[in-house]
Amino acid sequence: MTKFAVLIHGVNFSIQENPNEAAELRGFYVSAFVEADSAERAESEAIDLVRKSLRPRVTLTNLDNNPPRLLVDEVAELTDWPERCSRPLSGFAFYNESDEAEDMKSQRE
Repeated sequence: MTKFAVLIHGVNFSIQENPNEAAELRGFYVSAFVEADSAERAESEAIDLVRKSLRPRVTLTNLDNNPPRLLVDEVAELTDWPERCSRPLSGFAFYNESDEAEDMKSQRE
């Protein structure tokens, strides 16, 4: 089996961190380190790994007609696992999507 690093970009995650507060629209990046027999299989395994990891950690409030999405940004074949890197997932790097949308809008003006 070949080692792969898969960069996953999560978008449109309506996350409620506190039951007494409104949900916030968030995105995130996370790297998944998997072994697979092809890059396509590595993508699939990485997505499954991220889904399983998120379920107990976050409370999603997305409506059925506006689901969150997991996108594969990059797949890299590795000769060895990176040193000092958390596996199978690096830490989730969350960002506020509404802030990003406002930044993009101001850059266009």
